Amino acid sequence: MGQRLNIEIWDKGQVLANAYYHWSGYTLSALELIEKIITNVDNLVECDNDRLKAVWLLQLTGAGLTQDELSTIFCKGFKGITDCKGRDDGLIAVSDKGIQDTRQWEEDRATIYLDERRIDFDVVFKQYRWEYDKEREDYGNPAFKELPIIDWNLSDIKFKDFENFYAFMEELEKETLYFRTKQYPCIAYGMISC
Repeated sequence: MGQRLNIEIWDKGQVLANAYYHWSGYTLSALELIEKIITNVDNLVECDNDRLKAVWLLQLTGAGLTQDELSTIFCKGFKGITDCKGRDDGLIAVSDKGIQDTRQWEEDRATIYLDERRIDFDVVFKQYRWEYDKEREDYGNPAFKELPIIDWNLSDIKFKDFENFYAFMEELEKETLYFRTKQYPCIAYGMISC
């Protein structure tokens, strides 16, 4: 059983491509993959095909297209598209069916919105207060009211703020695995760690 991550790339209200990573659904692992993508958004060669740009960005993480996805009408004739090495490195999907399959396998998701230059980061564990309090003592976790409240909106991480967010999450993991947010103070969020 893996810790299954789906990274989706959206633009102008539609999903362009996504990638499934069997062992990357950990908070910091996902941030590392996202960094490879967003730091290269503005470095792509000029291309008028948005879906191809999304594939190139996902390939920067080591992901590739499966044979089924390579055989789609979209992929024929494009240069620079690579085959997948396996689910651990990432399986890119561009077809409606492939994208839906990826979504069915996921446990965690990060969505990158190119036009809005933001990330919806849902690669954290969530528990409502009553769930957290019920299990807290079994694991020796701090009381809910003692959890740090962070000032980041996990569904609206701007590209320009990503480096700071990544560094903040790395530091947070050293201190505590659980936190709360200002947007949803009744939910305990946990870092997903190996």
